[in-house]
Amino acid sequence: MELILVWIQKIPYIPQQHHALLAQIISAVIFVILLVVMAGAFTWFCNKCLYQLVSRFRSKRWFEALQQYHFFTALGVVFAAIAAIHIHPIFIPGNINWVTLVTGKMTGLFVMLSFSWLVCTFLNTLNALYGRNPNLPIKGLVQALKIIVFLATGLFIISLVLGRRPMYIITGLSALAAVFSLIFKDPILGFVASIQLTTNKMIKIGDWITVDSASADGNIVDISLTCVRVQNFDMTIVSVPNYDLVSKPFKNWSGMYEARARRVQRSILIDVDTIKFLDKEMLSRLKKIELLKDYLDTKEKDIADFNAQHNINESVLNGRHLTNIGTFRKYAELYLASRPYVINDDPSFTLMVRQLKQDAQGLPLEIYCFLNTTVWTKYEEYQSDIFDHLFSVLPEFGLYAYQQPSGRNIAQGIKQLQ
Repeated sequence: MELILVWIQKIPYIPQQHHALLAQIISAVIFVILLVVMAGAFTWFCNKCLYQLVSRFRSKRWFEALQQYHFFTALGVVFAAIAAIHIHPIFIPGNINWVTLVTGKMTGLFVMLSFSWLVCTFLNTLNALYGRNPNLPIKGLVQALKIIVFLATGLFIISLVLGRRPMYIITGLSALAAVFSLIFKDPILGFVASIQLTTNKMIKIGDWITVDSASADGNIVDISLTCVRVQNFDMTIVSVPNYDLVSKPFKNWSGMYEARARRVQRSILIDVDTIKFLDKEMLSRLKKIELLKDYLDTKEKDIADFNAQHNINESVLNGRHLTNIGTFRKYAELYLASRPYVINDDPSFTLMVRQLKQDAQGLPLEIYCFLNTTVWTKYEEYQSDIFDHLFSVLPEFGLYAYQQPSGRNIAQGIKQLQ
């Protein structure tokens, strides 16, 4: 500072009363430039030298996670902030009030934000490594600690800007808390909910969501402080409060688009009276179906060997026999696997045909598979093709789908009785 002042005094045409002010402004600019250079140097040192040094002696998993979440970059900025505290009095002596005040507050702000960033990077690393640990998940704890860090940082920043002690700020805020909680209840709830929605990446513009409580089923077109606007597929617009998306269940279909697959889960209700063992005539007819030929040959041989091994007469009910419902279930599974639009080579996408619990309408035979499209029209087309075929082949297996009697069925029954 003194050297700069001496240099300025040698420059003519500058009034003497402005020498000290100009010297301090130039010192402040040099201080800021030096601070940026130190931050870059310390950041490079921590990322290159310090990381390489400490990672040799400790678990690389930890340090790779710290590197991924920029912990060493934040550490370098903290070192620069600590250095700024010590060199600030050298460049900015306290002889001119407003320059000293502004640079001092900016330095304090830089220090607080750098330490807050360092803590947050460490918490992000903890969350990445142990946030979803099945034995001790700490994601909720990490989120609570981050909120505390944000609140503490905000409190100290306000205290620094106003030039008041933190306890003074806390006392003032507590007096206004009750009033604000009553007047701005909905905005506060919406603001907190919007933070949760965005930080947890629960929704984004363009996502297809379903919110039953708000009759919303469509794409998100806008996310504001207090509500989310959803354009339903009938082109109506529904505004859903942000808090409802946190406090009530909703379905986000974005995972379906990311997987590029959509699930089919529908049942065919089989009339229980039509379920029976396969006779020889039906067995020979079903063997002509290419999809079933190998399966029936294998099963017929296994059953014959079992019955012969245990000396069981095939006509006795305690022997093993093929049934029309079991054969149809296998046929449906093989048919699904043969369709090019059904995913059958990835264990993540289950393909099965199963029986559910019988009810008053019959025996539900559920089709569970995934189609390799998320286009709505294609999905409905493929799904319809599957069930068109399965309903059509049911009589070939001696099975019938259950449906409640209609007026036509009743009229036909009366006509037969006449």
